Amino acid sequence: MSVPRPRRLAVVLQGRIAGELVQDPRLTFTYHSAYLARSDATPLSVSMPLATGIYRQARVLPWIDGLLPDSQDVRDRWATRFRVSARNPFALLTHMGREAPGAVQLCPFEDVDEVLSQAGELKSVTEAEIGQRLTRLADSPSNWTVEGERWSLGGAQSKFALTRTGDGWNEAFGSQPTTHIVKPGVGRFRSQSLNEHLTMATAAALGLRVATTRYHEFDGRAAVIVTRYDRIRSEGGIARVHQEDLCQALSVPPRKKYEIDGGPGAARISDLLRAVADEASVWRLAEALAFSYLIGGPDAHAKNYSLLLAGSQVRLAPLYDLASSLPYDAAGDDSDLTRLAMAVGGERRFGRITDTHWARLATRAGLEPQQFVDRVHELALQLPDGLSDAVAATPSIDPEIGARFLNRVVAHLTEAGLHRPSG
Repeated sequence: MSVPRPRRLAVVLQGRIAGELVQDPRLTFTYHSAYLARSDATPLSVSMPLATGIYRQARVLPWIDGLLPDSQDVRDRWATRFRVSARNPFALLTHMGREAPGAVQLCPFEDVDEVLSQAGELKSVTEAEIGQRLTRLADSPSNWTVEGERWSLGGAQSKFALTRTGDGWNEAFGSQPTTHIVKPGVGRFRSQSLNEHLTMATAAALGLRVATTRYHEFDGRAAVIVTRYDRIRSEGGIARVHQEDLCQALSVPPRKKYEIDGGPGAARISDLLRAVADEASVWRLAEALAFSYLIGGPDAHAKNYSLLLAGSQVRLAPLYDLASSLPYDAAGDDSDLTRLAMAVGGERRFGRITDTHWARLATRAGLEPQQFVDRVHELALQLPDGLSDAVAATPSIDPEIGARFLNRVVAHLTEAGLHRPSG
C-alpha cells in the first residue's frame, strides 16, 4: 500500500520565500536557512520567532486558521468550489492564500514564480457593478469572492477586497494585491456600515491611530470602505506590510477570540505587548479599550487588534472594526450589546466601569494609574464633539442614525459620570 506524500506549501513573506508549511498529517512550519540568514528577515509571527527547528501544530494551526474567514459558510463555499475539506485550513489556503492578511502568501512550490511576480490581473469595475456585488452579498452573506479571486480575509462580517488605481476600482485576481476592503455592514443592525465609519472617524478625531475609512453608496448600496494599512504604495507598485492579529500572536484559535470563551483578555495581551513591542503599544491598547467603552463598542475582541511586524520591530497596528451598539436596542441586560468583549479591572458591563476599574487596568498593564484615568476622562470629554463632527462631515441616507447615536452616547457618558454638559 502506498504512503501518502507530505503536502507542502511555500510561505512567501514580503516577496521572499521564508519557509515551508507541511501537512503530514499534522501541520508544521520551518524557516528556510537562507531566509534566516537575512539581516532584514521578519518573523512570520511573534509566536514563531526566527529560529532553526520545526514549529508544531499547536502554534501553526491557530496562525493559518486566522488567515481565513471566521464564517463557516464562506469556508464551505470555498471548499465546494475547490473540492477540499472546509475543516482543513491548509487545503483552503492552497487555493485562497495568494493574497492574505499581512505580507504572507501561501502557494504550492510549483506556483512560487507566479506568486513572486504577482501574476494575475486587475479587472476594472464600475460603481454600479460594485453596487450589484453588494446586493449579492446582502442576499447571500457567504458570497465573498468571485471566480478567479484568490484573496482571503479574517473576521465574520461579510466583505470583499478591491484594488484602487488611478483609473478607479478593480477586482484583483491571482496574486495581485488589494488595497481596500468593502463592507456592507451587519444586516440585522440598521445602517451598521455608517455606524462603523462614524465610530472610526470619531476615534481618529480623538487622536487614536485607526485605519482610514469612508462611507459611500455604490449605486444606492451603502458600504464602509476601509483602506488597508497592510498595503502601501511605492514606486514599484503596491507593497505588502506584515501583520498578525492577537489570536495568531498568542496561538489562540479564532473560535476562542472572545475572553468569555477562553480567549485573551487585556492582561494577557498587555503582557505580550510588554514582552515583544514598545511601551507606546501598551498605552495604545489601554486607550483603545477606554474608547470602546466610551463609544459603546462591544466587539473589541483579540482578533480585532493586530501587530505590525518589520524585522525585529513590533508595534500595535492601527485600530479597525470599531462600531457602537448604542444606536440599537439591546434585547435585555444580558445582551452582548451591553458589555465589552474584554473586561476592564474585572468588569465588562456598560455603565458599571469606574475610575477604580481603569486604575486597576492601568496598574496591571504597568502604566501610571492616575495618568491613564485622566486620559479616560479626556477622551470622554472630547467624544461628543468628535462624534458630532463625524456626523456632520458624512453624507448619509439615514440622518436619524447620527442623531440617535449622538444622543445615546451622551446619555451613556452621563450615566457613567463621565459627561459634563456644556454651558
